[in-house]
Amino acid sequence: MWTMNLHHLETFVKIIELKSFTKAAEELRLTQPTVSKQMVDLERFFQVRLIDRTKRSVALTKAGEMLFDYAKGFISLKKEAVEAMAAFRGLKRGTLRLGASSIPGVYILPPMLKAFKERYGGVELTLVLSDSREITAKVESGDVDVGFVGSREETNKITYKSFLEDSIVFIGPVDSPDAIDLRDLSGYPVLVREPGSGTRKCFESALRQRRLKTGDFRIVGELGDTEAIKAAVRAGMGISYISNRAIKDELDRGLLKVVGVKGFAPVRRSFYVITKKGRSLSPQSEALFKLINEWRRHEQT
Repeated sequence: MWTMNLHHLETFVKIIELKSFTKAAEELRLTQPTVSKQMVDLERFFQVRLIDRTKRSVALTKAGEMLFDYAKGFISLKKEAVEAMAAFRGLKRGTLRLGASSIPGVYILPPMLKAFKERYGGVELTLVLSDSREITAKVESGDVDVGFVGSREETNKITYKSFLEDSIVFIGPVDSPDAIDLRDLSGYPVLVREPGSGTRKCFESALRQRRLKTGDFRIVGELGDTEAIKAAVRAGMGISYISNRAIKDELDRGLLKVVGVKGFAPVRRSFYVITKKGRSLSPQSEALFKLINEWRRHEQT
């Protein structure tokens, strides 16, 4: 007994639209014998001739004209069904609430979120920028679905996954020395980040390993924004510590300078993507994690 499936109808419509078996086979990525066999099977199923073929063209028979309208309707319905199921899975509609500390939020996420919107244009994205401590609190409370932070907090309510490596370096105005000794650092004016900053937390952890603390320095300002830190350093207010990922443009343009500190190597750290422990990921969040993994593999190659 001859059977029919939607692939047969799709091939039939494509042949008529392109007026060629050969072109239809190329577009559908099938061999020409496969396309011909599908049409033979379709005609045997309906027990009627559907297409009149000549060496130069194809034409619908009266029966073929009738089937052509039905076939286009089936194909359109299939497309609607696929889109409806995608919407049910949350990949065509819905919202995704993100939170990020300043470095990932400003310098890392934008191209990734652009790629996400290109792939899932119907999903509404919101992004909250704050320090790592505040973003972690928002994920805990459920105000944010997924967070991106530069440090870990002491909590058992958050799942942390490392997604990117970073280094924290000292920066100074362009007329700064290339390097200074750690023992002389206390004599330089230093700008620091706010207490909730992941950058500050990682820096202070590195200081403790060397039996130092922020209070050992001559602090001349506490700023809550990476761009403000860079502007203050450029203005000559002092030196500061910052993510290496946040200063690429300034280094390329000769606006800032990395200052080596003898006895104090650049601080290595991870950026983390965080979710609330025990909470199921939404389809939108799962799609974002898939994109993150693709992006990580691309960066590592």
